[in-house]
Amino acid sequence: MKISLFVGDLCDAPAAALCTSTNPRLSLAMGTGGAVRGRGGYSILRECEAIAGHGLLPAGSAHVTSAGDLSATVIIHCVASDAHHQSSPDIVRACVRNALVRAHEAGCTTIALPVFASGHAGFRFDHSLRLIVEELAGDALAHAYIVINDPESLDDAVRVVRQAGVEPDVLRSPDVRPAERSGWFAEE
Repeated sequence: MKISLFVGDLCDAPAAALCTSTNPRLSLAMGTGGAVRGRGGYSILRECEAIAGHGLLPAGSAHVTSAGDLSATVIIHCVASDAHHQSSPDIVRACVRNALVRAHEAGCTTIALPVFASGHAGFRFDHSLRLIVEELAGDALAHAYIVINDPESLDDAVRVVRQAGVEPDVLRSPDVRPAERSGWFAEE
């Protein structure tokens, strides 16, 4: 599988399956869920409400909805924290594994994943990123885009992915301007 770092908004990632990092209620209130709801439309939120009902979904689970107004094929909502907004290595790994299963089931060959649980759940960015790369290794999908929405985190992300034994390429959303860089990583 080819792994790229995509700097920008998850909704702009060039993948058939876009993954959110969400809570057990699939509320799509902030972060990647909020971006998907805002740009993809409220029909996605209504599908999430139907999936979650009035209960809590298991941490690490992944649930598929339509992509609404987005150009992706599906949205895969990954429950990256428990009911107490906490995450763990096991939850992050389960999110990636379950997202890959859902992408294969949907017939997608490309997937975009955020750095799970590194926002509201407070899981360390570098730890989550390393776990994601390890779980992606060897999967049969053609291409995975790991979405970095903060350009200031790019150098750290490249370092972590390289330490995991992968040489990533870097793609940027058209509205993200490159920061001053030392030129030590590849770009398309």
